[in-house]
Amino acid sequence: MNLIDRYVSEVGKHLPLLKGREDIEKELRSTLEDMLEDRVSTTGHMRDEAMEIELLKEYGSPQKIAATYNPHPYLIGPRLFPFFLFVLKIVITVVVFVMLGLAGVRAVTDTPMMGMDFVNIIGGGLGNAVSAAIAAFGNVVLVFAILERVLPDKEIGGFNDEKDWDPTSLTKEPDPDTVKRGEIIVEIVFTFIGLAILNLYFEIFGAYFFTEDKLFFIPIFSDVFLKFIPWINAIFLAEIVLDVYLLRNAIWTPFTRIAKVFIEAAGIVLTFLILSTPNIIGFTAESFANIPESSVDAQTLMTVFNLSFPITMIIIIIIQGVELAKAIYGLFKTTYKTK
Repeated sequence: MNLIDRYVSEVGKHLPLLKGREDIEKELRSTLEDMLEDRVSTTGHMRDEAMEIELLKEYGSPQKIAATYNPHPYLIGPRLFPFFLFVLKIVITVVVFVMLGLAGVRAVTDTPMMGMDFVNIIGGGLGNAVSAAIAAFGNVVLVFAILERVLPDKEIGGFNDEKDWDPTSLTKEPDPDTVKRGEIIVEIVFTFIGLAILNLYFEIFGAYFFTEDKLFFIPIFSDVFLKFIPWINAIFLAEIVLDVYLLRNAIWTPFTRIAKVFIEAAGIVLTFLILSTPNIIGFTAESFANIPESSVDAQTLMTVFNLSFPITMIIIIIIQGVELAKAIYGLFKTTYKTK
């Protein structure tokens, strides 16, 4: 193997491309061979190792050349970065407020409301908020890094490209089948965060009690709820796949409308099954048996969560019903438009 072959092989090692690497290596080898032939004809000297070394030294290091073939030398590109910051601010704000709200609920429901117990609850809430914010940041970065690599360049450019903007576009009626990419990306981010919380941080769904220098934890959900997690994951993943497909195609079609209807319908059915399943709440008299009675009002907690859970599920079903109605309406409009 001569220096040219070794050089091309070394460049190939630094190429992050899964497809097209062989074509790049062939093109690079052909270019270098042509340059060597030109030098031979120009100088009148025979091709030798010294000539190859001189050429390769002028051409550049393998790492430098490989970088020129890398379409994504950055984690999140400059065209997508402004929208990344916009989504990040929303997600971090929501996550922090939710975690602080949970800490506030625990502080209100736990007794006594003063002293080290209260400080520990508030301190734990702040710590959980910071941890959740860091996790949310990582999830948002991961989602946008994936979008940077799966979205076509023309779609990425549409987020922050004003040079081709036409003022007359303001007079045009928007196409109802055009995908609103901002809403889709926000949906992907929050769905991804939901997946992460459900599978990696499930322990946050519970109540912590500090008493007698001990930490007690009671999960909100019983083991009965665990059997629904795979189905929730399946619906979330289907939603993400559909959203990524919509981002790539930038238009609603009858196929994607039908897929959206099925996903929303499946979500409603699953939520209804969770609501109608008995013994799904973990706050029971047995779960408080090992906690000193003076440290927490168990009856109040059980009453609050046994009432708030069905109300929350009903609200979720209503929201899902609205989304299903919108999906069905969009399907009829798309179907009618294609006829």
